[in-house]
Amino acid sequence: MKISTLANKTRNNPLIMHINPVGLFSLNGNNYEDKIITFDNMLNAIQNAGGNIAIPAYSYSYTHNETYDLRNTPSKLDFLSEYLRKKNSSKRTSDPNFSYLLFGNNFSTRHYKVSDTDSFGTASLIDDIYNKDGYLGVIGGALEYLTEIHFIEKKLGVDYRFDKKFQGVTISNSGEKKHTSTTFFCRDLDLNYRGSLSQLKNDLISEKLLEEWTIDSNNLKMQVIRFRDIYDFIKDKIKSNPKYFW
Repeated sequence: MKISTLANKTRNNPLIMHINPVGLFSLNGNNYEDKIITFDNMLNAIQNAGGNIAIPAYSYSYTHNETYDLRNTPSKLDFLSEYLRKKNSSKRTSDPNFSYLLFGNNFSTRHYKVSDTDSFGTASLIDDIYNKDGYLGVIGGALEYLTEIHFIEKKLGVDYRFDKKFQGVTISNSGEKKHTSTTFFCRDLDLNYRGSLSQLKNDLISEKLLEEWTIDSNNLKMQVIRFRDIYDFIKDKIKSNPKYFW
C-alpha cells in the first residue's frame, strides 16, 4: 500500500491509531530516533495527501488535578507519543485527559477549542470518527491499547462504568486560561472489575476480523477494523456475556 492509498482510505473515514513503539523497528533509519522521524514524516505526508489519522497523546491532567496546557503538557503514554506531541503541538486536541494529535484536515475544528468535554460521549472526537464509519487501528499488535472501547461500553450502557466529572484549568494554544469540566466514563472501583481487553484481542485475531495494511515503502504493518464493525462485535459479546471485559 502506498501512502496515497492510505490517505484515500482515511480521507472520509478517519483512523485512530495506537502504537506499540516496537512496531516501528521496520522503518528506515540508522537508530530508533531516525525511525521516529521517518514515522512523523509519514504521518504528515498522509495528511498532505488528504488522509486523516488521530494519534493518542493522553495526559490525564484533570484526573491528577493538574493544569492542562495544550502546547506544553507532556503526553503520559510513552516516549514516542511525547516525541510526536513536541513535533506537532498545534495538532493537539483540547480534551484535558484524552487528547489526540490530529494529522488531517477533515477533523472538526471544535476539537481544538477549549470547552467542556465528554471524552467518550456525544460530540467527542471518538463519536465523530464512529459516525464517519472510521477505523480503529494499531501498530505493533497494541490491540489492548484501544481506549475507544469505553465509547462502545458507554453507548451500550454497561453497568460497571459510570460518568464522572473532573474540573480544572486548560491553557489554549494562544495562552488563554479557562476553567472547564470533562466527563470520564470511569470503571466502578467498588466492583471486582479489572477492565481487560485481552479476550477481545484474542477474539479479533482468531475470528480474522482485522484488516492488515502495510506501507510498502517502509514495510510498516498495521491492523485495523471499522469502528462500527467492532461496535457490533462487542455488542454481541456483551449481550451473551455481560462480563466480557472483566
